Amino acid sequence: MSSFIRIFCVFTVCLLTASCGRMVKEEAYLDAESTPKLKPAEDQDLPRTSNNLSIPEVTASGSNVSPDSKPPEMAFARKRSEDENVVIIESQGMPTIEIFNEKDAWDLMTGDHGYNWLLLDEDKENCQATFRFYDPITEEVESKNFLKRLFSINSNYVDRSGDYLLTCLKLPQKQQIWLQTTDFQAPSSYVVDDLFTHIFEAATTE
Repeated sequence: MSSFIRIFCVFTVCLLTASCGRMVKEEAYLDAESTPKLKPAEDQDLPRTSNNLSIPEVTASGSNVSPDSKPPEMAFARKRSEDENVVIIESQGMPTIEIFNEKDAWDLMTGDHGYNWLLLDEDKENCQATFRFYDPITEEVESKNFLKRLFSINSNYVDRSGDYLLTCLKLPQKQQIWLQTTDFQAPSSYVVDDLFTHIFEAATTE
C-alpha cells in the first residue's frame, strides 16, 4: 500500500511540474519587446519621467550659506507698580519709564545704579546723563581658562559694555525716562533690564 502511495505522489509531482513549465512558457511577457525610445519633436523637450527634484544652485558662500544661528533679541521686561504710578513701557521704539508719583526723574537718573554703571557726564539743564556700562558676563567669560572658554556656549558672547544715554522729560501729569545708546539706537534688552531694575525700585520705594 505504501509503495502505491509513493508512486502516486511521484506521479502527481511530475504532473504539476510539467503543468508549471507549460504555464511559464505560455506567459505573454516572454514575447514582449522593447519599444523604441521617444524622440522629441522639433524645438521641444522630452517630458520628465522622474520624480526627483532638481537641486537649485547656491550662489552664496561663506557664512551666508547657513542661516544665522544666533537667537533673536529678547524683549525687555515690562513692569507696572501695584499703584500703577510707575510703569516700564516702549515709547517710540525706546524703553521708557513713566512716573506718575512725586519722585524726581533727575534724581532717579543720577542715583546709584549698581556696580556695573558709571556716571560719565550729566546735563541737568537738558535732563540728560551719560553712563558707561560694564558687562559682568564678559568678565566671567574672560576669567575662565582657555579650555573652558573653548567649549563654552558663551565663547561667542557679545559684549554689551559701552556708553549709554539717559534722557528725561518732565510733563505736567507725568515724567518720562528713556534709555538709548550714544548714537541714538535702542539698547539691548539685557542692558535695559539691568538699569531699569534699579530705577524702578528707586521710583517705587517710599
